[in-house]
Amino acid sequence: MPLAPRHAAPPAYGVLSAIAKDQLYWFGARGFLFTSPWVVTARTVRHPAVVLLSASGRPFELELNGRTEKCDAVAIAPHTARGLRAVDVALVSVNVEVHHPCYGVFGEIPAPGVAPLDREGFRALDAPMQRAYEGAFTRVDAERLFEELVSRAVAQLPNGRCPDLRADSLRAFLNEHPNCSLDDVARELRVSYARASRLFSRAVGLPLRTYQHWLKCMKAAEQFELDATWTEVAQEAGFTDHSHFARTWQRSFGHPPSYVRDSRHVRFVA
Repeated sequence: MPLAPRHAAPPAYGVLSAIAKDQLYWFGARGFLFTSPWVVTARTVRHPAVVLLSASGRPFELELNGRTEKCDAVAIAPHTARGLRAVDVALVSVNVEVHHPCYGVFGEIPAPGVAPLDREGFRALDAPMQRAYEGAFTRVDAERLFEELVSRAVAQLPNGRCPDLRADSLRAFLNEHPNCSLDDVARELRVSYARASRLFSRAVGLPLRTYQHWLKCMKAAEQFELDATWTEVAQEAGFTDHSHFARTWQRSFGHPPSYVRDSRHVRFVA
């Protein structure tokens, strides 16, 4: 079945929450594990690298460059435009964020940015994936599964390589100076401004400004389980206002921040 046309697009998430809630296991700046019985998106571009798996073994549909294919396991490079239709397949979405040491490996996936994976390579994790999908996992259980899924995906990728030490050094500098400018980065790396911009985007995977917005989203997410208003969350994270925060979060994750806090549809574990 092809993806629904834009003029008749169904809701992206939450349609089957009365049967099974979405599960969001949050691991901060390293990434998150998301499971859902229903994800239908016509076209999205996300900065995390993603591994998509069907816990049930039934295929989901991935649209890429106007073509739709059935898959049961794929790795997707950061910033890859794609559509997804995963209805009643027990989707497991492994989102690898910027501070994960394997983020750069996924960035090496060649164009068009999607690498098919052998589902058999994950077969030993079927039971844990099903338990995560059912919401039976603690954060510790889920993080262990998350790292194992990442490791097995990386093992199947061509040109996988060890983390870039220069990227680690740059990230350490950014952790100490999150509000730095490109001039600061250029001085730290002892290169020109233009060279610093290229090195930053290649090493970190995001332009500096986008990276700083991402850091603010990470800080905001730390408050999702607290009894704070959205205005308080936005201000504490460093956004100018709630609207700015909501727009940035929507661009990054494909749904408004209010969806994460909606216990009718989502179980959020951090």
